[in-house]
Amino acid sequence: WIALELPQIGRGAIRAMTMAGFLLFSLPLHAENVVKDGTPRYVETNLIPEFDHITAGQPLTFAITQKHLEGWHTYWKNPGDSGETTTIEWTLPKGFKAGEILYPAPEKQPTGPLMNFGFSGETVLLTSLDVPKDIDHSVTISAKVSWLACHDVCVPEVKEFSFNLPVTIHQANPTNIALFEAVRKSIPEFKPWQGMIEEQDQNIVVTFDVGDEVKSFDGASDFFFFPEEWGIIKNAEQQSVAIKDNKLAISIMRDTRTLSEIETLNGVLTYRDNTGAKQSVVLSVPVISTNAQSENTHKDYIISAQSPFPKNESTSLPQALFLALLGGLILNLMPCVFPVLSMKALSLVKMSDREQKHANIHGLLYTLGILVCFGAIAGLLIALQTAGQQIGWGFQLQNPIVILLLAYLLFVMALNLSGFFEIRSGPLANIGHKLASQHGYKGTFFTGVLATIVATPCTAPFMATAMGYAFTQPAIISLTIFMALGLGLALPYLLLCFIPSLRKSLPKPGAWMETFRQFLSFPMFASVAWLLWVYTQQVAGGYGVLIGLAGLILIAFAIWVSRHEPKRQPWKTGIHALSVGSIILALMIAIFSHTDSSSPKAEQSQAIPHTPYTKENFDKLLSGNDPIFVDMTAAWCITCKVNERIAINTDDTQALFKSKNVQLVIGDWTNRNPEITNYLASHGRNGVPLYVYYGARDSVTGERPKPKILPQLLTSGLIADVINGEE
Repeated sequence: WIALELPQIGRGAIRAMTMAGFLLFSLPLHAENVVKDGTPRYVETNLIPEFDHITAGQPLTFAITQKHLEGWHTYWKNPGDSGETTTIEWTLPKGFKAGEILYPAPEKQPTGPLMNFGFSGETVLLTSLDVPKDIDHSVTISAKVSWLACHDVCVPEVKEFSFNLPVTIHQANPTNIALFEAVRKSIPEFKPWQGMIEEQDQNIVVTFDVGDEVKSFDGASDFFFFPEEWGIIKNAEQQSVAIKDNKLAISIMRDTRTLSEIETLNGVLTYRDNTGAKQSVVLSVPVISTNAQSENTHKDYIISAQSPFPKNESTSLPQALFLALLGGLILNLMPCVFPVLSMKALSLVKMSDREQKHANIHGLLYTLGILVCFGAIAGLLIALQTAGQQIGWGFQLQNPIVILLLAYLLFVMALNLSGFFEIRSGPLANIGHKLASQHGYKGTFFTGVLATIVATPCTAPFMATAMGYAFTQPAIISLTIFMALGLGLALPYLLLCFIPSLRKSLPKPGAWMETFRQFLSFPMFASVAWLLWVYTQQVAGGYGVLIGLAGLILIAFAIWVSRHEPKRQPWKTGIHALSVGSIILALMIAIFSHTDSSSPKAEQSQAIPHTPYTKENFDKLLSGNDPIFVDMTAAWCITCKVNERIAINTDDTQALFKSKNVQLVIGDWTNRNPEITNYLASHGRNGVPLYVYYGARDSVTGERPKPKILPQLLTSGLIADVINGEE
């Protein structure tokens, strides 16, 4: 049987039918790889008894050794989001009773958006048989061990064993002392700590009284709780573990199953102690219905791992809506959006008071286009995050294909504004002076969509707090906040449409309008140049600029050809085909030119000394004594680039960093990076820029002061004030 790693929905007939379906389609392709010489190929498995004899009335333990082929893994008792655990089917004499399988601490096995629990490399499981007191002189025991081996595909494997063991009344000889001693040490130790469990919003909080054993957690890190029950927690979500006053609190995001479905929550907590060694303990807490004592029971604990979407205690829904509205207003000043808004405003200059009805409709349709596009982007973002994707605002711009297609779009708009050509049909028909037409309602709607698309590279001031709050809330509240952001973007034009006195404040119609219209093409051309630069940061190799410019040349050529289309056949059809073919070729360049974005080139990394952000690098610096300045940025973030030029990369700031031994850590989010996404989320943010300052460790107490989040708009003086401790 061959099957892909499938989500664990149900666990019975659905999985069986799915695996059977994959069997039918995949067996001819992969069957030759499943077995070799009649034995399993991907996981070498053996069943080893602890003694060479059976002693009447004493349990007999077996070790299940599994050696995985590189890249392959098997599963724990709770396989996680997909997979199947290892099982044993015994054939035993009368009176014998099989025990359960004892597992070592599992490992996390991420598979796309899923998180599975299992083992790789060399693993040993334990199981035992209860032996009756009255048995024969020899006993035959048979066992069939089954497991699911997974890599890119999953292969069920089986191996059968048979043992004919003599019975003795004396002490039996051990078969492999070292093996059984080692595996017993690997089995997590049960801790009888008193615990309680609570549900808080979408989180499960489990608190244990660990007493004096709290000392064992000094300097510990990388906590993770593996539940024995599936469907109780969201396995792929980051967990929060906190310690205070001899209490250990574990906060986990709840999954689809409710706690009422189980009587006891059992699991294994793994962590690394202060020496870096991996430790594990078995924990158990009864599920008792109780009211939460507070909204955040362990908010004062020392946090050792952050939840991916922590609550923003200081922000309320009305505040978030206001900040989103204000952030949307500021987006209108961005270089990509401003020309679109300006052209829409120019279209209103010629409208008289008698055309107020048409102005109102234009305003509503422009707003509707923005809200529909914002809703679509926000809905997709929320859905992907719910599915386990680690992404944030501007996620579509982490795709080089989207970047180049957006550059094409702005290039066409710039050519249109400059007077190179007029678009006479289609969704962009009303960009330019055609927007003044009372029949351009469709174009007005799509211009609102366009304004949203070109605004997405930007995170305006006030937006970060609003979006950070949005992604801690249910989907309906998140969408409401995004709608407020869209309304802020639409508000200036909407007010111009509905208030005639505001329109009268605009300059009178005249020849200047055509000149200004052409002038607005230059911010668009500048945006195209910037997008091409972003593209070169995402596409490995030195050909990013070449292929990007080649696509723009093909676009310009297609437009030029269409302007000189002859009236006579067959030349007319041929020229038309040449124009369309050039556009298709440009689109193919955008789609197929992206070969490798795993190593983006960060311009700033060559300009100033810094440490690239990885969790390992950051944790190492955080364990030291020096102050740390974290700069989370992206090549497509305009605000980030401005801050780098005027505040971070300046001689004054760099000299200050050097004199104060400030370690600069730069996280480049130009391409998707789950570690950076987690860091942003740990500070309640869902987009860049983010600037965080960690003060130096106190020489007496050994503690660092609370990290400071800086504003999104920086100056050298502001950075200096924070580092020098000024308010």
